[in-house]
Amino acid sequence: MSDNYDIQQVCENGHQITDCYNISPEKQKSFCQKCGAATITVCPDCGEGIQGAQIKISQSYIDARSGRKTMTPITHPDVPSYCHNCGKPYPWTERNILTAIQIFAEFGNLEDDEKKAIEEDINNIAKDIPQAELSAMRIKRIWGKYGPVAYNVIMEFASKTAAEILKK
Repeated sequence: MSDNYDIQQVCENGHQITDCYNISPEKQKSFCQKCGAATITVCPDCGEGIQGAQIKISQSYIDARSGRKTMTPITHPDVPSYCHNCGKPYPWTERNILTAIQIFAEFGNLEDDEKKAIEEDINNIAKDIPQAELSAMRIKRIWGKYGPVAYNVIMEFASKTAAEILKK
């Protein structure tokens, strides 16, 4: 734990196991109960812990059983898409992006230039950068041409703004 944050445990498919890995060890799991995938607590690229719940460390109360200061979670974050330390996508983010790209490539009958644009647009939406809105509009236009094949996959990691554009 650093900077008053606990570690988050997430399965390789993106299901949150716990955001209080250290302060609630009873919640730790080796495998996901939803999908059976192995769980991780650190970024595979840089080894930094996945940032979990922000915690409050009580200076005035010491736990009688452990002799440690009491730590209480004060936030419960969602599963992040990218590492806060190195900026690389977590395994679940990479899988969602690749799946969306594969769906368009497999079922979209896209031209080569459209495939390249879709890949860039899907990455923009996943990163929630200013270009995400334009990318969402382009993807929506292509869906109109080829049908809503990758809608659910992309909606999993789309920013709120991009998701609203895609829903309309």
